[in-house]
Amino acid sequence: MLFRLNCLAAVAASLALSVVAMPTNLTTTSTGGEGEPFKCPDPSVTAAAKRALIDFGAKPVDIAIAMLENGCAFHAKFTAGNNKQDDSAELGVYRNNWHMIREYCDDFKGAEPSEWLSRGKELHDDVGIATRCQRQLFSVLGATKFFGLQRGGVGNQGAGPEYRQYVSQYEDFCQSHMTDGMAIYWNVPSM
Repeated sequence: MLFRLNCLAAVAASLALSVVAMPTNLTTTSTGGEGEPFKCPDPSVTAAAKRALIDFGAKPVDIAIAMLENGCAFHAKFTAGNNKQDDSAELGVYRNNWHMIREYCDDFKGAEPSEWLSRGKELHDDVGIATRCQRQLFSVLGATKFFGLQRGGVGNQGAGPEYRQYVSQYEDFCQSHMTDGMAIYWNVPSM
């Protein structure tokens, strides 16, 4: 499966609204080629969503991961779990797995693998909670272990370095596009 970064409308500009029903009719991909910047369908909404993540504490690497995983959306545009469950369930705008979340994020420590939907849905739907958790994960794990667990899970942390290379490409772009309506696309293989 390829992570295809389709641009969808992003989260509302208001920090008070972190859970928003998003239009699904605004799909587009880069009109250029892989690695070429493009304007999102609603640049002002995308810019506001990036600023909201930054206001919640997101760093350039976080914006890069959110863009890689969700395109212009900057919210979790996939169903909670992403067809996985228990510790493998993927949740939130940064698509972290439930194992990482429940082991290392203060709000979820002590949760059981089976609580991925009942407890994890909160993080999945709220970019503020997801960003707070994301920052804790980076702080506690460091980049190398974070990327290994985030992409490969407990059993396959070897996927981390390759995924980190892709995130770095997005991060380089995000350094100069932190608060605008631009995005970029690379064809990132599933790992």
